[in-house]
Amino acid sequence: MKFKSFHIKGKGRGKKMGFPTINLKIPEDFTLKDGVYASKVSIDNNIFLGALHFGPVMTFNEWDKTLEIHLIDLVDDKLNSLDKKTIKVEIIKYLRPVMKFNSEKALVNQIEKDVSLIRRIFKLT
Repeated sequence: MKFKSFHIKGKGRGKKMGFPTINLKIPEDFTLKDGVYASKVSIDNNIFLGALHFGPVMTFNEWDKTLEIHLIDLVDDKLNSLDKKTIKVEIIKYLRPVMKFNSEKALVNQIEKDVSLIRRIFKLT
């Protein structure tokens, strides 16, 4: 599956946990199953590998669906402002369902596992 979207403001939690994300506007007629996915992301002709989350953020008791991507190995100066830029996403592989964790630490541990799996999928380890 491929789609295009635009950056929207998030809550900043990912950055505080060491996994900053780009929050995306959910496209109309979006049919992706809730879950975490390995993805490829294109912004300004730069290609990144990403850990994409789509669905509610149950660990923080937020039930409205969100769409966000952590860009793996992003060097901060690689991207300027995301305002008005088209973000192209290609879903590569479903990893797991959305889950509720008992603590932020448990969530961080799972994100580390997700990123490690994505690295293996793209043979970066």
